[in-house]
Amino acid sequence: MRGRLLVIAAVVGLAKADAAAVGVVAPSLKGELHITAAQLGLLGSLAAATGALAALPAGTLVDRRHRVLVVTVALFGWSLALGTAGFAKGLLLLALARVLSGGVATVARPVAVSLTGDYYRVAERGRALAVLDTGQAVGTAICFLLGALAVDLLNWRWLFFGLAAIGVAMVFLSGRLDEPVRTGPPGPPLSSTLWTLVHIRTNLIVLVADSVGNFFYAGAASFAVLFISERYRMGNATVDALAPILAVGVVAGILAGGRIGDRLTRSRGGEERVVVAATCQLVATVLFGAALLSGSLAGSAVFLFFGATVLGGAGPCLDAVRLDIVPAGMRGRAEAARGLLLLGSGALGPITFGLVATAFGGRGAGLALRDAFLVMLVPLAVGAVVLFAAVRPYREDAHRAGSPSPLAGSATDMLSG
Repeated sequence: MRGRLLVIAAVVGLAKADAAAVGVVAPSLKGELHITAAQLGLLGSLAAATGALAALPAGTLVDRRHRVLVVTVALFGWSLALGTAGFAKGLLLLALARVLSGGVATVARPVAVSLTGDYYRVAERGRALAVLDTGQAVGTAICFLLGALAVDLLNWRWLFFGLAAIGVAMVFLSGRLDEPVRTGPPGPPLSSTLWTLVHIRTNLIVLVADSVGNFFYAGAASFAVLFISERYRMGNATVDALAPILAVGVVAGILAGGRIGDRLTRSRGGEERVVVAATCQLVATVLFGAALLSGSLAGSAVFLFFGATVLGGAGPCLDAVRLDIVPAGMRGRAEAARGLLLLGSGALGPITFGLVATAFGGRGAGLALRDAFLVMLVPLAVGAVVLFAAVRPYREDAHRAGSPSPLAGSATDMLSG
């Protein structure tokens, strides 16, 4: 079972690498293709917008069709889109490739979450979903490493060629997965499913918080490398090469968050996962703010590392909460609906960052981008505060979804032991 989990973690890892690709080589794209900050933001927004349009159809496929076949076919088309981006000579072909890639990549997360929900029990889901989130962090780190090698040894195009090659390899690995038995009957039609999801209070609160926070994440991903290279006068390849160090902290936070959330769920109830996630996000906001305001590279690096580590702990907790409160037959569409909202906010994030940075223009040494990052930290903090409202309705929503109580399971295990 662990081998299958690693494969689906690799699928979401590739999706994350794909989303980060333009940001990773942003300075090189800006120089070679003469792309402005606003156009870089547009590239990120285009991929997110296409993904938003494809999200609900992708979720329906996951709930109604053979999931392994769906993801295998998607990976093939995905690889073609990534390879096409490497041949771009200007903004038009690069934008077209990102549109195609963003649409196909939408299937990754619904498939991964649906499969994981059928593999693992409630009290184990935090750790299992932490593996998926780790896959995303590792995928981003690999993207940065490939970007550093490509820019330093060849050129930015080879980042996209490398990701396309990984996608082709994933086609063969995903095709060997076994389709698990679904733990619940197929859900109702799409319109009824969406109506149900909106009326699950915990789900609605978590979705709102996710969307607001993702507005910051999407913009940050598009401009982080450019900001660091301008602020500290570092080359594109150097910044990319340092990213895996940050990924170590993210992975540590993800794994710790999954374990802490599972432990508190067994002892106190699943709503404790919401508290862990909200607290992590608030603390991370403060640390990121300190990193941006620090005048030294060393100070910024320390704050950034610990901020990313703490923020990593929120992901698996919220993922497990969503699995607990949504009926099994709706999980693909529920994750797709979430993806739709996140991609919508993600589409606004990069272009907003670019416009805010442009409004702060005329200031050198990356100060315009720094001020844009500080402004955009506000949604991250707001999303954390909103999350606390999901603590109260969690248990009732989990019961209605048919999720067995982890507290009852723990008591039974203790008596039988």
